[in-house]
Amino acid sequence: MERDPRLLRLSREHHHALVLSLRIERELPGAGVTEMQALYADLVRFWNGGLQPHFSCEDECMLARLASRADPGLRLAGRLQRDHRELEGLVDAMASARMPDDRRDAMGRFGIQLRDHIRWEERELFEWLQSQLGEEDLDAIGAYIEEHLPAEPLACPMPHDP
Repeated sequence: MERDPRLLRLSREHHHALVLSLRIERELPGAGVTEMQALYADLVRFWNGGLQPHFSCEDECMLARLASRADPGLRLAGRLQRDHRELEGLVDAMASARMPDDRRDAMGRFGIQLRDHIRWEERELFEWLQSQLGEEDLDAIGAYIEEHLPAEPLACPMPHDP
């Protein structure tokens, strides 16, 4: 199904988040401590400037609408909220890690969970929203996104970026 224009901004941000998950998958296994710290710094910048605001926006404009639809809407709302909190928990685990291997482990799990979460949103959640919500709800979601997210998504920092 073609993406509804009111959800396109979120999908564009998903692209950049997938780039981050791919970077983690490719760079982390062979990274020394210095390279891992640089990757972690990029992850934190992208989290603070892109993912965290994205998650907050989705939570604010979608959770109540999903939950009000009983099942499967309630189930989808639960998964959305659970995924977001688990990813936030992994960011916290990275920040509080005392040993490089603990941070490396949390980063690896974050990359996998982020990829899986985005794929789920694009393949299941957004498809359901587009097929089950009325124009009024989709308009409200689109207006909230328009008001709370930047016009252009924050790009995932690349290895050569400062």
